[in-house]
Amino acid sequence: MNKSGEKEIEILGMTESICPVCLKRILARRVRIEDQVYLDKICPEHGYFKTVIWRGQPSYESWAVAKVPSQPPVCATDVNRGCPFDCGLCPAHRQHTCCVLLEVTQRCNLSCPFCFAAAGNEEQEPDIAAIEEWYYMLLASGGPYNIQLSGGEPTLRDDLPEIIALGRSLGFPFFQLNTNGLRLADDPHYIKELKRAGLSCVFLQFDGTDDAIYQKLRGGALLERKEAAIRRCAEYQIGVILVPTLVPGVNTENIGGMIQFAVERMPAVRGIHFQPVSYFG
Repeated sequence: MNKSGEKEIEILGMTESICPVCLKRILARRVRIEDQVYLDKICPEHGYFKTVIWRGQPSYESWAVAKVPSQPPVCATDVNRGCPFDCGLCPAHRQHTCCVLLEVTQRCNLSCPFCFAAAGNEEQEPDIAAIEEWYYMLLASGGPYNIQLSGGEPTLRDDLPEIIALGRSLGFPFFQLNTNGLRLADDPHYIKELKRAGLSCVFLQFDGTDDAIYQKLRGGALLERKEAAIRRCAEYQIGVILVPTLVPGVNTENIGGMIQFAVERMPAVRGIHFQPVSYFG
């Protein structure tokens, strides 16, 4: 603090952002106040906004080091209005694709109160021919890349093994399945076919070690079926990454329990990918 008792502000740099009200592009600053880094900005029409973007250790500088730029080998769009209004890989990008997420369905077998994807509708899903076109487009754009199959709940597709096998035949080296695990727990033949097709690992929705957590986040008691899905994956030597959605006051006190759960199930469980709840989607 300075002599007047106010917290000192260190300006780390300037950037661009958007006004959260009108979405116009405006100047912004990255500023440090004690051990937190904020993005602050002023919209001429809607006033001042400040959002925390970094807390505590490791330091912000450890993440914000200069990175070697790498343009996409093939750009999908032109620079027109600039970020964030030009959607897609444009010549202004300074990084290439490393993992491609393919949404193969919008159907889902859960009705989660928290759903980033707004899944559950019955929109027509892409057929094998359309997905084959996606694969060839990715190859023409610099691939093959690692692929994550997502949705909705991708295991609702009976032809998911065929989708994976097709990608493997075209040279895509790694397939990850983003799933709630229910069908993996209940259908041993299905997971056997996924393994045979070339599935590399499972990105398993896993929110805690207490069914009370699942009641709040997923609408039902699911822990036993999550454990069954992990056992099925271990049987077929498919690695599992646990993916908790952290919701303050619901499962943030269970982080240690989830880590212990994972350690006890190594090497079937290979890691945990914590992600904060999103209040949009």
